Amino acid sequence: MKWLNKLFGMPVEVSPVEKVIEKLPADGEVEKVYQARWVWYHTILAAEIFFTNVLLIAILIVVSVK
Repeated sequence: MKWLNKLFGMPVEVSPVEKVIEKLPADGEVEKVYQARWVWYHTILAAEIFFTNVLLIAILIVVSVK
């Protein structure tokens, strides 16, 4: 971690990689974390598709009026 000490100018006791590894879920919790992320990903995706459809309908209305 000498490069990190030189970069920030302060000693680092625990490497950032070790901190991330410690925060990883236990084996039984991996499936729950995956399911939660899957739900959030698809919720965001559905919202984006909804707004895209609203925008396309607005464009269709504007084009049909002109």
